[in-house]
Amino acid sequence: MKHGKQGDPPMIFGGYFTGTEGPGRILEFNDVAWRVEQAEQDPANPLLKPKFPWDNSAVCMGHGTVLKDPIDNRFKAWLVSLESGNACNEPFKYRLTHASSDDGVNWERPALDMCPWPGYDGTNIIFDFDSGGPSSYGSVHIDQSANSDEPYEMFCFRRPGTFGKSTCVGGFPDNPAGAGLYRYRSADGLHWRGVEGPLDFATGDTCHIHKAKDGDGYVAHHKGGGFTIRPAIGSGIPNDYAINQGIRIAQRRTSPDGSRWSETIPIMTADWQDAPGDQIMELGYHPYGDGIIGIAAIYHAMTQRLDLQFAASIDGLRWWRPEPRQACLPSPPLGDYGSGLIWPSRTLVEDDDRLYLYYGGMQNLHGDFYARAPTEYFDAGGFCRASWEKGRMWAALPSAGGNTGGSMVIFPAAVAGKELYLNARTFGDGEIRAELLDASEEYWPESLQRTQRVPHRTVPGFSQADSIPFTGDEKFGRLAWGDRDLSKLAQPVCLKLYLRRAWLYGFEWA
Repeated sequence: MKHGKQGDPPMIFGGYFTGTEGPGRILEFNDVAWRVEQAEQDPANPLLKPKFPWDNSAVCMGHGTVLKDPIDNRFKAWLVSLESGNACNEPFKYRLTHASSDDGVNWERPALDMCPWPGYDGTNIIFDFDSGGPSSYGSVHIDQSANSDEPYEMFCFRRPGTFGKSTCVGGFPDNPAGAGLYRYRSADGLHWRGVEGPLDFATGDTCHIHKAKDGDGYVAHHKGGGFTIRPAIGSGIPNDYAINQGIRIAQRRTSPDGSRWSETIPIMTADWQDAPGDQIMELGYHPYGDGIIGIAAIYHAMTQRLDLQFAASIDGLRWWRPEPRQACLPSPPLGDYGSGLIWPSRTLVEDDDRLYLYYGGMQNLHGDFYARAPTEYFDAGGFCRASWEKGRMWAALPSAGGNTGGSMVIFPAAVAGKELYLNARTFGDGEIRAELLDASEEYWPESLQRTQRVPHRTVPGFSQADSIPFTGDEKFGRLAWGDRDLSKLAQPVCLKLYLRRAWLYGFEWA
């Protein structure tokens, strides 16, 4: 792994997992909790407001993709815009639209000639209703090496026959019909050629398609119905708490080619650490270092609001959220953009030393929590963005505060010939020290691991007292044990970190 200023600052991808091994995972906590850094809102928010008849309710629903195009280095957005309508009487009037920017802050809605509108010289609409009904959840990828003629690829929901004149989806040679997920290719990201669809892909009404972290195939995160909830009679919980007697959860499918998809498996559900009525609307996927950062859209049915939490995974199957659970992009007071619902775009955007999240900031609640029947308000909001310093999104710290310390033990690793780097910050006389525990079969055999969760033997010369304390604020700060040579450590070791008045964002052996 790269270290120093050659790579990204290390992060911790996962907390405590019972029976789950892997580099960087935590084997044991002692008086440690997690700090979640709040997003820095862009002072220019909302970057775009409703302006045209086709986006006069919400210019951006978040159900799309924002990227920095590697071809021309411009920011580009494939947005889902919403025309006003009565949600109780008709489906949402979603249209896929386009916007672009040189700096990620000042955005243009181009006047294109593909989808005319009376009274306008052009529109930024990519798909109109006559081409196949509403369009949403446009997952766009750009890869010149995979297809130099048509480097833009998109997966998108279409619902022919819902609005418009056609009951088929245009742009395909066989005029396919049926609601579902369709696949497209484009030479410029604006004019799209139908490739295939609808795909054999059962899903709820939210679905983002990602390129797999290892570059081999695709990963889909989509919404599905989970376990059944039957609230007590007269308990006063909103009707939407258990819509259709099922909870919204995040599910995953994989594909080697984007055409053939695996069976779905659940990857995130609300649990005992969430508030009553919480559900998982969406889960993002952003490869970073050795892991994956996920932005989880958490729906609070009790208040009919939607905010965002951090999630992390190493393998994409086992996901962890920092405890205690808290929003990384919380809802502001009602009436502000994002005060009701915060809908994230498909993935984070890296630019210099920041990670940006573009989102649809809705002013409305999801529905009426006093209603005796299901309700869903028509969304109203703008296009916004927030950001975090790269590598500084969540941190382990002593949960008791003050001068009381905490510690954590990491799963065994081979460290011969490597050095330990920390992404951390200390305060006052605070420090981080470390020791190495002998995880060899001789001192920590498998038979002993059933009753002894961590090794007890400290490797001579690598004790807590031997370590030179880390102090200060560094993203690649080296922690050593004097001049002792790690190259002679042939056995696997468990790293134990001692924190006092310190925030640990990440670490790596390199």
